Amino acid sequence: MKLKPLQQFICDECQGVIEKIEDGWVEWFNGHENPIHGFRIVHASGVSPRSKEGGNCFYPESPYVSDLHLDVFTGSDGLAFLLSFFERNVSDPNELIEIIRRIHIPYYEEARHYLERAYYNRIIDNKVYGQEDLKRVIKEYVNG
Repeated sequence: MKLKPLQQFICDECQGVIEKIEDGWVEWFNGHENPIHGFRIVHASGVSPRSKEGGNCFYPESPYVSDLHLDVFTGSDGLAFLLSFFERNVSDPNELIEIIRRIHIPYYEEARHYLERAYYNRIIDNKVYGQEDLKRVIKEYVNG
């Protein structure tokens, strides 16, 4: 699948394409008693493929789930907001780093499912995930 870098995303719930930033949400468990965890990008309810059946792609309703529109996390202000989570009680910093990469590094979203295989097969030789590495992974595994 060909994605527009930093404009289209894969929904972590239904695996469908979120066609534009306005159609996405970021959600997480807010950690009252537990650390913050479960960051993911999902379709907004009105554009979810599940909305035809009365469903959505969100976590089940809970007082412990927080969410904000995806566009809050884009651009330099969005990056600053995401980085502020490191000052809170986050259970797995790597999970937060993954969301930051997905929203802020061009081509990462499209290449991310193939990165371990690409590293193992020596398509890429590090886990820095620079632009040229990501394009190479996409060419090898997505565009074939």
